[in-house]
Amino acid sequence: MAKNLAGDLLVASANRLVDGVVVYLDDAGQWTTELQRAAVARDKRGGEILLERARAEGFGVVDLLLVAVTEDVEGVLEPVSLREKIRASGLTFDAIAAEAVRYA
Repeated sequence: MAKNLAGDLLVASANRLVDGVVVYLDDAGQWTTELQRAAVARDKRGGEILLERARAEGFGVVDLLLVAVTEDVEGVLEPVSLREKIRASGLTFDAIAAEAVRYA
């Protein structure tokens, strides 16, 4: 599949309540930390359906939203916006991550 520069592809994203880590809804209805395992909506209607599925599976997460992504020829997903690229890369500071794990 060709790279989608318009960002018409969408994934459902949220933050896990326990530790604040960014998670994505997969095809099985589970929340995963791996963007590559996220369920992908390929059009507007698919995005609406994905958002409803995410809301139904929303227990344990907050800040639910749809994130525009691109997909390269090998199927690798990457967020379109800089904000989402930063969120997808994980916690910015190791100290914050260590504290989150400590209190989880």
